[in-house]
Amino acid sequence: MRVATSFLKTPALFIVSGFVITLATTAVMAFSLYQMRQDAMSQASVATQNLANSLEKETERNLDVFQLAMREVATSIKTPALQHLPLNVRELVEFGTISDAKELGTLYATDAEGNLILDSRSAVPRKVNVSDRDYFRVHQQNKDVGLYLSKPFLPKAGDTDQPTIALSLRLNQDDGQFAGIVASTLRLNYFHAMFKDAILGQHGTITLLRTDGTVLMRQPFHPTDVGSTLARGNSLAPLVQSDQGTYVGVAVLDHFQRLYSFKRVGQYPLIIVVGFATDDIYAGWYRRAVTIGTVTIVIAVLSIWLSLMFASLLRRRIEMESQLQHLAWFDSLTGLPNRIQLQREASRVLANAKQNDSNFATLFIDLDRFKRVNDTQGHAVGDEVLREIAERLREYIHVGDSISRIGGDEFLAILQNCDVLKAMHVAGRILQTVRQPVALDSKRGTSIAISASIGIAIYPYDGLNTDILLRNADLAMYQAKSAGRNRIHFYAPEYERRAREHLDLEIALQQDFKAKALSVAYQPRVDANGDLYGAEALVRWHNDKMGYVAPDCFIPIAEESGLIAELDAWVLDEACRQLAAWRAMGLSVPSISVNVCATDLKRSGYPSLIAHTLDAHGLAPKDLILEMTERVMFDEAVEDIRTSIDQIHAMGVALAIDDFGTGYSSLNYLHRFPIKELKIDKRFIQGIGDNANSESLAQTIINIGKTLKLIVVAEGIETQAQKDFLRLQGCDLYQGHFISPPLSPVDFERWISPQSLAGSEQSFTVEMRGGFKAE
Repeated sequence: MRVATSFLKTPALFIVSGFVITLATTAVMAFSLYQMRQDAMSQASVATQNLANSLEKETERNLDVFQLAMREVATSIKTPALQHLPLNVRELVEFGTISDAKELGTLYATDAEGNLILDSRSAVPRKVNVSDRDYFRVHQQNKDVGLYLSKPFLPKAGDTDQPTIALSLRLNQDDGQFAGIVASTLRLNYFHAMFKDAILGQHGTITLLRTDGTVLMRQPFHPTDVGSTLARGNSLAPLVQSDQGTYVGVAVLDHFQRLYSFKRVGQYPLIIVVGFATDDIYAGWYRRAVTIGTVTIVIAVLSIWLSLMFASLLRRRIEMESQLQHLAWFDSLTGLPNRIQLQREASRVLANAKQNDSNFATLFIDLDRFKRVNDTQGHAVGDEVLREIAERLREYIHVGDSISRIGGDEFLAILQNCDVLKAMHVAGRILQTVRQPVALDSKRGTSIAISASIGIAIYPYDGLNTDILLRNADLAMYQAKSAGRNRIHFYAPEYERRAREHLDLEIALQQDFKAKALSVAYQPRVDANGDLYGAEALVRWHNDKMGYVAPDCFIPIAEESGLIAELDAWVLDEACRQLAAWRAMGLSVPSISVNVCATDLKRSGYPSLIAHTLDAHGLAPKDLILEMTERVMFDEAVEDIRTSIDQIHAMGVALAIDDFGTGYSSLNYLHRFPIKELKIDKRFIQGIGDNANSESLAQTIINIGKTLKLIVVAEGIETQAQKDFLRLQGCDLYQGHFISPPLSPVDFERWISPQSLAGSEQSFTVEMRGGFKAE
């Protein structure tokens, strides 16, 4: 008040101060408008870069699928063993990689005259000649051209009105002479569909062009743009001189000035160019500039002199209070409310719900496999991902609702006046926004993708207080993770019961394993003549309170609890001990086959464990066969697994693929890994006689095994008809209840005694799939 009074008592000082304040207000307004203009351009630059990066990744991914398929076809053409397969099986093998992308185009191979000899559209190649195409002539005339991308053209058959481009590779004879090409066509309307939903503004564009300036697709779409060239403009040079960048230029085709961001598509001669018109970028800024300028001038004259009096006094107090409040109630990394603030907010929402007799939803959000991000990319990247996810979650929280970070990679949202449908809608939008890639380095175009699992509990149906609602939402979230991640699950009382049962089962399993209460049963395997070839060791658990517990129930628990490695080692040792005991009794049990899991093979000392176990019981490496499911070969630590497998194979221990046909079924991995046996999954066997598809698949697997010189084993045989069918198809070994159920060691001795005098040299199998085979 004294300062204000001094102004009133000194007119000259008041006028000078008012003039200075007016000038300062004008300067601040001008700077703010300038900064807003810069921010508009900066935000547009980020948006165009992100869009260009996203489109480049999608385009590169599909082109990589076609290139991988082309190289596999080129390799398969030189593989004599594949030439004798039936046409439908050969098509499955050679075009398996492109099976999920056939709607995008066609994959084919030609001879040196341009005639199709392989065709992904038909087992019998179409009668089409491509010798007049530019990509065929380029490879015909130049053996060093590598991967070539053609100019747009209209196909000779099929969708003749849709422009198409082709990726092609040269095929050479053994002497280096031209033998034809492998090519994949990609319809350009795929890019039209990809581009058309992008938000570009009134005059924005997306252009896909070759590095020579040829336009392949442009949004907005005009048919005449396809095949046109940008080579006559000044903007092509910067596009081809670097992999990515941003610049402002005038378009050759429509003469609009735009902000462009471009990105080279991997190693392909393609460029994605995203452009926002500068008129669109600044349109909002022009409107805000007029409004803000007018209001700022008026307010500056009336209020700045008052704010100056209190600014220095209040600034320190406000900053101090803000820091204390932020540290007490908010997460320091993401800026979201912390667990303490969550409790206050939840109590408020609960009180309002009770007062108004309304519902509210609790959403427990957990990022999937986030630990892998920290382990592989570092905690700094992990923190950046958490901050970005937190910003995205804020966008879906309305006034009155709340979102909190409660620790690690866990978030909790509370939605007021929310029923089941609204909760599902919001959770679905959250899953979508979390799945969007998080950009780590905009200059390099690197990003990381992550997903989330969400559990939902609704008041008052799933709990009457916040602690119970939080616990039940947590249980529902874990159910979502168990169902495959990237899912939404609502709480059900069944989840709580399952959680208790799961914990009880885990405790009982650990106690019984330590008490040596588990046992191993043995199921014979025979050849086509019924002679014993081996046996399979199956783990059994009988608990005093729960009775017989099926392997399907306790093996996953052993994997989750980390008990599986000890369990596997115990069964391996027990099976080898039993084999040695039988041989000491004079029984002819030929050898042992052990089914291992990824956890075993990732252990650096596992080959040594096998060698030590065999040596301890006086067995040779040829007495052991290791069985593994197909998913082992696709584990993230496949290189560590490959190292262990190579060491085990070098010892003389054979390898087998179990349950073949139900997982990934990659013939490439059959070639890469030293496999000796293929076991047909019992689901195909059980369909023999009733299901033609099961019979065809079983026959196909047997043919593949024969072609690759592998021993084929059929498990789960239950009828004579099934065995007769398999024998007619040339199956090598047979196993199942029709032959014999799993037997105790004593019963197995009785079963084998009539055959033991033969003294044959065969094999004995122990299975520990991720622990053990469930029979």
